Formats: sequence, structure tokens, C-alpha cells
Amino acid sequence: MVEPSDAVQVWLWIGTIGMALGALAFLFMAARERPGHRWFQTITFFIVGIAGIAYLAMALKQGWFPIAREGQSMAEPFYWARYVDWFFTTPLLLLDLALLAGATKEAIVWLLGLDVMMITTGFFAGVTSSNLRYIWFIVSALVFVWLLWVLLSEVLKAANERAPEVKAKFIQLAVLLAVVWTIYPILWLLGTEGFNVISITGEVAAFTIIDLVAKVGFGFLLLSNRKVLEAARPSLV
Repeated sequence: MVEPSDAVQVWLWIGTIGMALGALAFLFMAARERPGHRWFQTITFFIVGIAGIAYLAMALKQGWFPIAREGQSMAEPFYWARYVDWFFTTPLLLLDLALLAGATKEAIVWLLGLDVMMITTGFFAGVTSSNLRYIWFIVSALVFVWLLWVLLSEVLKAANERAPEVKAKFIQLAVLLAVVWTIYPILWLLGTEGFNVISITGEVAAFTIIDLVAKVGFGFLLLSNRKVLEAARPSLV
């Protein structure tokens, strides 16, 4: 039976510890705020908290099973816990952005619905051993493009009506998320779930780094300016 290497395990523990430290930091930030003033801190805590649980499951070798994919000479670990993480945390990341922008409820529903579709079809791509996985990948990628269009059109339109510092923070975070999230499908294609160009160790290392940037890095950028958060808070009432 295929077992993750020691190098893979090291990266998974790095992810676990990084998410745990981020969760503690964001929980502390939330505790410093008055009730009703800590929406962003609370949402961001759950983003990294859920991700930390998923990484812990993978680090403990409970969040994966082997898959022998068509066109590959041997089975490789499939980390299903990663998709559980993304299913819950990516909508929360988008919720942070949408609330910051003061987006309409309709735009928020579109964002979250498209995100769930993207992750679900991505999971089907990852769990499929035959070349049908590329069909699921294409569907997921198309939904991702649709999601980006909603984010950078409807949600950005709402952000344009906010205070200048709130709009600037939204653009900073939206660009970060768009760039980092674009790396995920590229890495999927290059990794063991796609064309198997890079090793499972390289794949796990890359996913860990971009996960930490997309969640912990995003969180610190969002929560670093209390003035911006206070200016955005009325949209949460």
C-alpha cells in the first residue's frame, strides 16, 4: 500500500502548525473586539480553524486514500481532506470579501453557490481515476472563471460605493485571492491528480504554501487595519 513519505508528512505538519497559529491569532483579535464588531475576525478564525483540522487529519494519515489513475504507473495518495477544507473555507473567504465590499445578498448567493459548484466538480475531478477526470476539471475551471467574473464585476461595483480605504482593501484582497486561486488549477494539472509532472512531495509542499497564503496571509491583510473594518461594519447590521 502507498504511504506518504516523511517529506510529505513534514509539509503537512507545517500546514497544521501554520493554520493553528493563525487561528490563535485571529481568535485573539476577535476577543479584543466588542460583540457586533468582530464579524471579520470570527469568519477568518473559522477559515483557518477548519483548514487546520483538515491539515491535522492529513498529517495523521487519516485524510487520504490511494488512487491508481489512468496513465500513471503507480497509485498515489489522494488527499480528500483537502477538498473538505476547501468546501467550507473558500465560501467563507468569499463571504469576507463580499461583506467588506457591501455586496448585495443576491451577489453573495451567486458567489457562494458558484464556489460550492467549483469545489464539488473539482472533487469529482480529483477522485476519478479515469481520464474522465479532465472533463470534471474543465467544468470546475469554467465555474471558477464565472465566479471571478461575479467577484470582479458585481461585487467590485458594490466596493466602488464604499469609503476609499475600504475599496482599496477590497481590491488588494480580491487580487490576492484571484491570483492565488488561479495557481490551484495549474498545480492540479501538474500534480498527481493531473499529468503527474511534479512529485507528490512537490505537490503537497506547493499546496501547503498557497493554502497558508490564501488563508493566513489573507486573514492578516484583512484584519490589519481596524479603521477599514469599522468603516465596513455597517454592511453587516
